[in-house]
Amino acid sequence: MKKKDIKRHLKDYQIFSRTSTISHAFASALSIADIYDDEVIDAALKILGQDPENDLLCAYCDKPAETWDHVKAIVNKGQYSGNGHQVNNLLPCCKSCNSSKGNKNWDTFLRQKGWDTNDRMQRIEKYVSYNFLDATNLLKSDEFKDDLGRMDEIKNEIFSLFKKGDEQAKKIRDKLRHLKSKNQSKNPVPGTK
Repeated sequence: MKKKDIKRHLKDYQIFSRTSTISHAFASALSIADIYDDEVIDAALKILGQDPENDLLCAYCDKPAETWDHVKAIVNKGQYSGNGHQVNNLLPCCKSCNSSKGNKNWDTFLRQKGWDTNDRMQRIEKYVSYNFLDATNLLKSDEFKDDLGRMDEIKNEIFSLFKKGDEQAKKIRDKLRHLKSKNQSKNPVPGTK
């Protein structure tokens, strides 16, 4: 590492720059989650050809699984996609595949990797179809219009508060910089005049 690497840390932090994190949190909060049930999970894993009583393998590459991949992204363009934390939306996965797949569709990812064997594609397709609620179209109905509108209002209120927080933080930083500058003029760096 070179001394200039410190530059990336020598910048003011902005609260509002974290809007994607907050948008993701709001979208994730809308996502339904299945209740843990051994029988349901065992049945789902057997669809993948895995033994639920043994260590799981990555559904994409067959290496030891280290995490769970959301097959269908929960957030799309900062909005809730209609997919959730459902058993059949969570595939056992290695960290490498989870990272390189990102928000791609699982079948696109497999084709890009050349791992799109008929058997693997059919197992995963059957797994993700098993007892899955895709709320994408449901959320477009009039039944959810007002509730989703209120969620957007709340999110926008938070973003507005972030901006106000950034403005207040800048005032405080400016005062601190002024005090630091006065202190440095009284106590120069050793070896300088």
